[in-house]
Amino acid sequence: MTRSRLESTRRAVEAAASREGFALDADQSALLDRLVRLGDELAGARRRPVRGLYVWGPAGRGKSWLAGAFYAAVAAGLPAGAATRVHVYDLFRALHAAIHAQRVSALAGPRPAVGQGGPTRGWRTRATVPVAEPTPPGPSEEAPEPRPGAVDSAIDGLLRGTTLLYLDELHLHDTGDATLLTRLLRRAFAAGVVVLATSNYEPGTLLPNPLWHHVAEPGIALLRAHLDVVELAGPTDYRTLGGRGRAGFAAGAWLRPGTTAQLDARGLRRPGADEATAVRTGSRTFPVTAARADELWVTFVDLAGRPTSTLEYLDWSVRFRRWVVTDVPLLTVVDREAQQRFIAVVDVLVDADVELVVTSPHALGTFRTALPDRPDAFRTASRLQLLTEDAGGGVPADDVPHA
Repeated sequence: MTRSRLESTRRAVEAAASREGFALDADQSALLDRLVRLGDELAGARRRPVRGLYVWGPAGRGKSWLAGAFYAAVAAGLPAGAATRVHVYDLFRALHAAIHAQRVSALAGPRPAVGQGGPTRGWRTRATVPVAEPTPPGPSEEAPEPRPGAVDSAIDGLLRGTTLLYLDELHLHDTGDATLLTRLLRRAFAAGVVVLATSNYEPGTLLPNPLWHHVAEPGIALLRAHLDVVELAGPTDYRTLGGRGRAGFAAGAWLRPGTTAQLDARGLRRPGADEATAVRTGSRTFPVTAARADELWVTFVDLAGRPTSTLEYLDWSVRFRRWVVTDVPLLTVVDREAQQRFIAVVDVLVDADVELVVTSPHALGTFRTALPDRPDAFRTASRLQLLTEDAGGGVPADDVPHA
């Protein structure tokens, strides 16, 4: 190992922490030791394989921040395009979009004429004299490789030129995504790509639903075979300390009950009825309270109570850098689909570092403690602590959950 390279990476990460006003704790420092060794191995790798790293642990321990700071330091020393960082939501969106584009392109290509391999079912055809089947050709060493299908072509497009692939916030709750991840990992490792992943889940607990867990097992086996699994443990959820700065998502607020005065204090103007509009993603439109420049106003019912999806949230997070979500109830009083949608909204906005302002009749503490037993709800409980709570002055800091 090159000591100067190790020290350079460590100094870069520690300097990033210092700029944000904190120092690494003992567990984070131990993880940094392992990360800088990975960086040294990446820089010095020639023909020998480099094992990647899978970092998991409780919400709020700083996994994504630490891995992201390491990634930034290492990527600066790699050729342009050799390092790729992607959040799990963006990963699957990008792959599904690329797969769709591959299939549309294939359908748009030239089609065989009738009698030349095209469909004949339902056509009247003239009887012909039987022709002897040609003798099949023998095997040829020069036969071309079969063309990859749409899925593998999409994966290859993502991986092209990549040396280091950083998968942030890896989690699985969908069998289709689990299958897609397995194919991605298989092709990545075959191409010699080094994978760095962060997750709240130990690999063996990905896709935790016992009815479908077996679908994820091939991918889990690949992770264990090619990555060292390291837990970032420790008792402190750093989001309980108010975050690391007041920009982006952390600049947001939880306003109870969301009066005009509370909104005015944050420079927000409540929309009039004439501002009601719709936003479009692809061919679908969705009603919202207002869409002003880079500011989106939407009720909880319109955001999570209707059939919206992560695709829309990702699109809107780019178009609108401040979201105001109004009339947010306790999640225990809405259906499971609405619960999961709101959890996904918080995930997307944190990753995109978009400001979130919530108005609710309930205190933030009550909302957090009343979260249902849903996948990834624990992460939402942690992330919402980054918001500043305003109880409107004189309003009790807590309330009693509805039955």
